[in-house]
Amino acid sequence: MRILHVLSQLPQKTGSGVYFENIIDGLKKYEDVEQACLYAATDDYNIDIMKLEKDYKVFFKDENLTFPIVGMSDVMPYESTLYSEMTDEMMESWETAFTEKLNLIKEEFNPDIIISHHLWILTSIVYDIFKGKKIVGICHNTDLRQSEKNKKMKEKYVRNIEKLDIIFSLSNSQKEEIIRIYGCDENKIIYLGAGYNEKIFYPMESYEKKEKNDIELLYVGKYDESKGFFELIEAFKIISEKRENVRLTLIGAGKKNEIKRVENAIEGLKNIELLGFLPQKEMANIMRTKDIFILPSYFEGLGLIAVEALGSGLRAVTTDIAGLRELLGDKINSSGVIEYIKMPTIYDTDKAVEEEKPDFVNRLVKGIEKQIENTKEKREIDRGLLNEISKNSWESKIALFYKNIFEKN
Repeated sequence: MRILHVLSQLPQKTGSGVYFENIIDGLKKYEDVEQACLYAATDDYNIDIMKLEKDYKVFFKDENLTFPIVGMSDVMPYESTLYSEMTDEMMESWETAFTEKLNLIKEEFNPDIIISHHLWILTSIVYDIFKGKKIVGICHNTDLRQSEKNKKMKEKYVRNIEKLDIIFSLSNSQKEEIIRIYGCDENKIIYLGAGYNEKIFYPMESYEKKEKNDIELLYVGKYDESKGFFELIEAFKIISEKRENVRLTLIGAGKKNEIKRVENAIEGLKNIELLGFLPQKEMANIMRTKDIFILPSYFEGLGLIAVEALGSGLRAVTTDIAGLRELLGDKINSSGVIEYIKMPTIYDTDKAVEEEKPDFVNRLVKGIEKQIENTKEKREIDRGLLNEISKNSWESKIALFYKNIFEKN
């Protein structure tokens, strides 16, 4: 069975990119599966990361596509173009480049199943080219956000989503949004959630040498308003005034104009380390040495990075993300290993009401301090709870994914 994986962005560097890579890697163990992939690339990212014989790319910032890769999010961990910035000429060249490459793949590889990430423009093109084949769409929530923010673009370029054979969702609540926005048949939508790569994210073998009074906090994500990033800095200021032994490491990236704001926000703060974007394995190596992971985001489909942190043996403090609660289940949610923080009122999908931010910062402080005390009492997470968390690894998700794409009519 030949499977083609399609993504309009760089692999690895975003949540959907990691998802894309993990599905490919997970399906390699099935002997009856032959795989190919198509994704966006640039000259400085021209490597066959999927390690597949059939590895296709659409290159940006070259003679055909002169602009940076078009990102599904407004803030990407690499230079990108917004869909809202696309002119008719840019869209024409973008569609032409992907259409030509997909037609080449159809001729050379002739896939039986196409797995297309994001319920957006490229998946519409995939349906046009491979109509009659089994076409699977994967919703990542940023596609739903694009549909809400760029309604004219959706009306002009997005089509056939309701005709896909299967759509995988990150949560059951997301299924409702898919039905509302695209008019899809509920029976075609399967809740899969997401998994973490247990080969990369795993706990330290021993915490005996780690001093309980020395607390390491970690944030991984975009340096952006929508992630609650600056509210986290404000919360850390309050905590660091009372606790000298608490440190915060920030891993991620932001727009050039935001980096200066970040530097100003942390100026004069002790015990804070600002790192740029790191490859996943390098980030995971740093993660497992920390104690508490913090995700103060105002908009997440799932918040998979929090699951990766839990799988690495950290406690977590996150905003109250419905998809994350659903994925983890009652046993983990009630264990104390994760602390949920009520969000401020949100508008325009991912913006917090300014007047409510101070109260949100205070709630964040309380949540972090609660986990600091839990960490001081006992750093190591119980083995039984880690086993429960491991049920959300990709190894367990791939079996369900394989069953559905091969068995669902």
